[in-house]
Amino acid sequence: MPDTALPDMPVGPTLEASAGWTASPTIEWLILEGWKIQSTAELLRQFSENLLAQGIPLWRSFCLVPVLHPLYVGQGHRWFRDRDEVWTGFGEHGVRETPAFLNNPISGVMKDGYDAVRIRINRSYIPGTYTLIDEIQADGGTDYLVVPLSFANGERTALSFATDDPDGFTAEHLKVFTDVAPVMARLVEREALRKTAETLLDTYVGRDAGHRILNGQIRRGSSETIYAAIWYSDLRHFTDISATLPRDETVEMLNTYFEAQTAGIEAAGGQVLKFIGDGLMAIFPVREGDTPDVACIAALTAYEQADQAVRALNDERRNQGLTVLDYGVALHLGEVSYGNIGSATRMDFTVIGPAVNLAFRMEPLERETGIRPLMSDVFARESRRPVEPVGTYPLKGIAHPQTIYKLT
Repeated sequence: MPDTALPDMPVGPTLEASAGWTASPTIEWLILEGWKIQSTAELLRQFSENLLAQGIPLWRSFCLVPVLHPLYVGQGHRWFRDRDEVWTGFGEHGVRETPAFLNNPISGVMKDGYDAVRIRINRSYIPGTYTLIDEIQADGGTDYLVVPLSFANGERTALSFATDDPDGFTAEHLKVFTDVAPVMARLVEREALRKTAETLLDTYVGRDAGHRILNGQIRRGSSETIYAAIWYSDLRHFTDISATLPRDETVEMLNTYFEAQTAGIEAAGGQVLKFIGDGLMAIFPVREGDTPDVACIAALTAYEQADQAVRALNDERRNQGLTVLDYGVALHLGEVSYGNIGSATRMDFTVIGPAVNLAFRMEPLERETGIRPLMSDVFARESRRPVEPVGTYPLKGIAHPQTIYKLT
């Protein structure tokens, strides 16, 4: 490939080549070994080190992977020759409309459709043109190339290379980069698809359930009996609040309320299974080798963190003149069936059983007692915390009255 095929800035929609696609040792490695690597960050590291071993003076490489995520639109991985770890960061939704992205050589291949963008930093680059290139130049970079990674659905992402060699990249180096890009694209696309599946499952059914589904537990009726602490919480006066708020404000209120609870639950090792209107169901499984008290302690830790977060949220709402939020929490411990339930075409990965029913029926007692969290007898005994009885209550659908406890 003649060096003039990649002038400084920019390269047009078509890229000249003196010869067709040519296999290289790095391409051979990607096909025979690289495909086994599941992590894009690790793939980029080994890929870059392989290029180094082939005599290419690579100093920096970067790969941008699109993701389907509620918060992020992309995941970037950056490798440096003299650093042990690959840096990984996320780009939030809307980042591709920001000046930081639009004024970046990567947008040339992703947004403008160029086959490549090359910037000879130590020859004709004008400082101040690109913030990214200014940073690379300040760190000692002398030459930069970004090429597209094209996916089967027409989407494009980017792979870039930089060197600190005084002579920059040669025409042979550039050909290796452009030839290797289609092979890297297939591996990056595979990882992006896998990450998308994981993210969607984690987001909609929970991390543990998503892991089980990806590993084949998808047959209707497939389930297992587990022992777990059960959390059920419910927002008070939601009907009245939602009747007075615009729809968007109601949704925002629920989102911030659920976020406050979910953060504490997940930090303590719990799994949020579902949101039921303004209710939340979560479990803290008793892991192999653990005693039940470990799950109960985790559930109480989650409650304390969640309650602190809701109090902080209420402080903000109070300062804004908004209605403060009240809620109830019931905690129980018992056996549940954990698995797939539903129709042939629409299933839910959840828990069912008498223990779930008991937690669900306990929670409304918070309206009567004004106490939270409310704990069942078995949960209170295993919690290893000072407790005292609130009273004994008949519960709808539960055969015998239940003694309910509170923390002292």
